Amino acid sequence: MGGRRVGLNEFYPNESDQFEFIVNLLFPEGIIVYFVREGKKSHLGKNYHLIKVAILAGFFCISCGIFTPGQAQQDPMYSQYMFNGLAFNPAYAGSRDALTLAGLYRRMWLGIPGAPVSQTFALHLPNKSRRQAFGFSMVNDQASYISQTLISLDYAYRIPIGPGKLALGLRATGYNFRVDWTRADLKNPNDIVPSLYPRSLFFPNAGFGIYYHTQNWYVGASVPRILINSLDPDKPGVSFSGSDTTDAIFNRHYFINGGVVFNLSSSVQMKPSVLVKVVERAPLQADLNLNFYFNKKFGVGTSYRSGDGMVFMLEYMITPQLWAGYAYDYPLTRLNGYTSGSHELMLTYDFIFGVDGVVSPRLF
Repeated sequence: MGGRRVGLNEFYPNESDQFEFIVNLLFPEGIIVYFVREGKKSHLGKNYHLIKVAILAGFFCISCGIFTPGQAQQDPMYSQYMFNGLAFNPAYAGSRDALTLAGLYRRMWLGIPGAPVSQTFALHLPNKSRRQAFGFSMVNDQASYISQTLISLDYAYRIPIGPGKLALGLRATGYNFRVDWTRADLKNPNDIVPSLYPRSLFFPNAGFGIYYHTQNWYVGASVPRILINSLDPDKPGVSFSGSDTTDAIFNRHYFINGGVVFNLSSSVQMKPSVLVKVVERAPLQADLNLNFYFNKKFGVGTSYRSGDGMVFMLEYMITPQLWAGYAYDYPLTRLNGYTSGSHELMLTYDFIFGVDGVVSPRLF
């Protein structure tokens, strides 16, 4: 994007108007409700410095996903999800019949200070019989002075059915949420939020998924976090319903995805795919993708993410085992004008096992 970059102050000189704009644009209800409630208790209901801290706390939720207005999606979400299936479905483990290593770096909303930056590392492999598979993944997100780290262990049991394999997967996750108040720019030194909110919290969680694939198509469904985590400083913890608190709840997420590869000619392939995300108490969101591949070496694609924007992708197979990708997200929301977009880099490598590994590139 060319031209001068503008700031909120030019359109919303009043701090309360800035707060309302950002909240309506980005954040889930729970975090804001908690801090506003605490502000009223302390007679700070009109103190927007306190509310600014709540807004930065909300950036944590952004770092875990792509929001549409009014949504509260908190699990990590990437544009190149078709090559990062382990991020949201444990049943994806071992599906490439190789020891697969994947790294992904995502930098969101260039031009906005403190915008989220995410790194992901994952590896997964089947056992010798190919009937069981194991996976490990680590995700780290940083947004302003708020960060989180997730470490997951996955297990998948694979059953040959028809031309493909059906996998049932289980996940165990350890989740650490951190707030570095020393990096916070508190305009009011008497703000009570730092004393109320812990610097670090740890939560366990669990998930499951199902995944079926052949050489040409796939379909899957998953719930990567079954338990509901609450960041309520009075009673942080986990539950199945979240009914015991209304403050800063990380809701359960549901994912459904699928795709198919069509051979248009001996050198051109087309792959439409879709990812549907459902979050409790939030609108449905869908990624609609269309990719083309040429000579099994180079790929281009585009995606539309409902309520968010467009994604443009480039992929290149450096060797039959090494695959690199790049994605650029262009926002179609009110963020347009404040950011030039988001960038994502991906690298995967398959260590092929014998003659029955990934001998021909599979595009998922």
